[in-house]
Amino acid sequence: MGKRKVIIIGAGLTGLTTATALARAGHEPVVLELGDRPGGVIRSERVNGFLCEDGPNSMMLKSRAAEDFLRSVDLEGEIVEANREARRRYLVRNGKVLSLPMSPVEALRTPLYSLGAKLGVLKEPFTGPAEPGVEDSVASFVTRRLGREFLDYGIAALVSGIFAGDPERLSMRYAFPKVWQLEDRYGSLIGGAVKMRRERKASGEIPYRGKVIAFREGLEMLPSRLSGLLGDRVRLNAATTAIEKTGAGWRVAWTEPDGPRETEADALVCTAPTFAWPDLPWPEPLAADLAGVPSPDYPPVATLMLGYRRNQIRHPLDGFGMLIPLVEKRRILGVIFSSTLFPGRAPDGCATLMVFIGGATAPQRASQDEAGRYADAVAELGDLLGITGEPMMVRHTLWPRAIPQYRVGYGNFYAAMAAVEERWPGLTLQGNFRDGPGVSDCITNSLETAGRLGA
Repeated sequence: MGKRKVIIIGAGLTGLTTATALARAGHEPVVLELGDRPGGVIRSERVNGFLCEDGPNSMMLKSRAAEDFLRSVDLEGEIVEANREARRRYLVRNGKVLSLPMSPVEALRTPLYSLGAKLGVLKEPFTGPAEPGVEDSVASFVTRRLGREFLDYGIAALVSGIFAGDPERLSMRYAFPKVWQLEDRYGSLIGGAVKMRRERKASGEIPYRGKVIAFREGLEMLPSRLSGLLGDRVRLNAATTAIEKTGAGWRVAWTEPDGPRETEADALVCTAPTFAWPDLPWPEPLAADLAGVPSPDYPPVATLMLGYRRNQIRHPLDGFGMLIPLVEKRRILGVIFSSTLFPGRAPDGCATLMVFIGGATAPQRASQDEAGRYADAVAELGDLLGITGEPMMVRHTLWPRAIPQYRVGYGNFYAAMAAVEERWPGLTLQGNFRDGPGVSDCITNSLETAGRLGA
C-alpha cells in the first residue's frame, strides 16, 4: 500500500494517536480540531502548587502495544507508576470506610461481606449462564453468579468508578467483555480464570501485566507531545464546512482563522463523540445513515479537585481512593487520593483529592451549580474521611456529556456503525464509544485503526 492521505476529524487522544501512527508509517494525516487546544477531555494544570486533572486522572495500561507506543514518543522518562499503596482500595459500607480485601485471607476476614455472601461464592462454578437470547446487564450477571451483596458492595461501585454508570442498564458483554468471555467460553468466572491460566502456561504465552501510570506533569503531557510531533498536521480552530465523497476518496473543506482550506484524501476518520455527529456537514445520504445509528447516552459528570493541608485529614489516604456504593445513597460517587497515587501532586505537607459527582445514577447532582456541588463534596468528605476546615485549593469541572454508556443492546450500536462504514468505504468511526472508554483503550484501538489504514 502506497502513501495515503487521511483526514482525521478531532484532535483528542484517538485522533492524535491515529495520526501519529500514520505519519510514522509514511502516510499524510491531517487532523482538524474545532477547539483551540489538542487533547479533548485530557487537561492538566497546576494551581497553587497542586496538579489538577480536569478529565482522566491516570491510565491503566492494558496492552504492550499501548506501552510501546508511549515509549516510542519519548515519554518513557516522564512516566510515573502508581505508588504501591495505590493497590489498596477503600469502599464505604454502612457509613464506614473499609479496605477491599487484597488476598484470600483478607477476603475471608473482611467485614465488607457477610458469611453468607462469602460462602455463596463457592457456588459460582456451578451457576449456569443466562437464558438463551437474554443479554445480561452488569447487575443481572453479577447477581446471578456472585450474589446481590457482591454487586451492591463491589461491582456497582466499580461501575461508578469506570463509567459513572448504572449497573442495572450497562451491558456486561460490552462494558466488561473479558469477564463476560470467561462465562461464555468456560462457563464460570473462577473456573475460567484457572483454565485460562493453564492454557497460557501450556502455550508459553506471557500475559501482559497491566499497571496504573500517569506523567510527571499530568496526562496532558501525552496529547501535547503527540501534537508537537505532528506539527502543522494538526489544524486548531478548524471548523469543518464540507464533507464530500469523491469516488474512492473524500474531499473535506474547513475554515481556519486565516481563511478557508480544503483537501482530498484517501480515507476519513471521524473521532468526534457521537452526539457531535449531527453538527458535521455530512453529504445528505451519509447524514441520513448516521442519524439511524442509535447513539449512546452520555450522562453529566462533575469533578472537584480539592487541596488540603495534610493535618486537616484524619484518614491515612493509604490507597488509590474510595468508592461509594449506590446503596449507601451518598451525594458523591467516589474520591481519588491523587497525591497518594503519584508524586508531585501536592505541595509538601498537603494532599490532593479528586471528587466525582453525578453520572447516570445522579445526573441532577452534577448539573447543580458549583456551590451545590462543593457543599455536597465537603460534607461527604468531612463525614467519611474526617476532613475539617476549608480546602486551600478548589477547582471545578463539569462535563455535561461525559462517558458513553455501554448499555444493554450496545451490539445494535456496533452493528449500525459497521453497516455505515460498509456503505461508505474509506470512512472510519472511532473513539471512546467503541471498544472501551479508557485512555489505554483509546491508544490501543487507535493503533489498530491506523494499522487497517496502512500503518
